[in-house]
Amino acid sequence: MNAVHKSFASDLLVPGTSGAFPFLLIIGPYAASNAMLASAARLALLAPLRVVDGGNRFNARTVARILRELNAPDLYAALSRIRLARAFTCYQLLALLEETLPSSDPTLVIDLLDTFYDESASLSERRRLIENCLLRLRNLSRLAPVVVSVRPPAPEQSDPTGLLEMVQQAADLLWFQEGAPETNKAKQPSKSQLNLF
Repeated sequence: MNAVHKSFASDLLVPGTSGAFPFLLIIGPYAASNAMLASAARLALLAPLRVVDGGNRFNARTVARILRELNAPDLYAALSRIRLARAFTCYQLLALLEETLPSSDPTLVIDLLDTFYDESASLSERRRLIENCLLRLRNLSRLAPVVVSVRPPAPEQSDPTGLLEMVQQAADLLWFQEGAPETNKAKQPSKSQLNLF
């Protein structure tokens, strides 16, 4: 069962009672890329992290600007802690996740579903691939935080593929960034608001 949050807090990135970290899903316009880039900058201040970019949304200049705003003691050291990999197909995204060894390094996946909306692969194949991605992300979350972002379908449309619902069901925690449609919020239990970092 997943909980819904209206803001993103760093205390969500600590192990739960089972010892595993939560699999956090952020749903927002533009795949919540600004929140993901800010998270990458904040995490890079502390330790190495992995970023898998499924929608070509990672912008190192934005991360560097955020690090400067945070008065990073060593900008280049912080940036060098970010290991970036980009996927341009759903097959590449799964391959990148399969190559990612479980470790204590947090994993951020920006715009997970972007490549899965490409209809060059059949829907059954895309559903099989996303199931494998979700299993891999769950495995990675046993040792380190996993934060995934997706963009919602347009307000006048639903997700005919069902992929977004699959990802939502796999996540432990949901965070709806302002502007995200509220269609699936009613199904989820609500919790009190958490402060942004």
